[in-house]
Formats: sequence, C-alpha cells, structure tokens
Amino acid sequence: MSARQKLNVATVNGCLLVAGTVAYLAQSWTLFAGLLLLLLLSAIGTGGIRFRRR
Repeated sequence: MSARQKLNVATVNGCLLVAGTVAYLAQSWTLFAGLLLLLLLSAIGTGGIRFRRR
C-alpha cells in the first residue's frame, strides 16, 4: 500500500470517528450520515483525500 493510500485511509477513519462520536452523543443516524458526508467532501476539497497522483 502506498503512502497516499495510507493517508487516505487514515483521513477516512478520522472522519468516521468524528462523525460517529458526534452522532452517538446526539443519538442520530441522520446526523451521522450528514456529518460524514460533509467531512469527506471537505477532506476531498482541501486535498486531504487524493484520488490521483500529482
């Protein structure tokens, strides 16, 4: 596994952890889905998750 793939996996795991924790405290699956989508899209937009080589 390349370094880029490892960083992408770490970023996705972080998004899942944050979204899961907030949704657990709020007891809401809808919040989990929405927050996960928001976090993943923001990570893609800022370059935290890269699909292609530079």
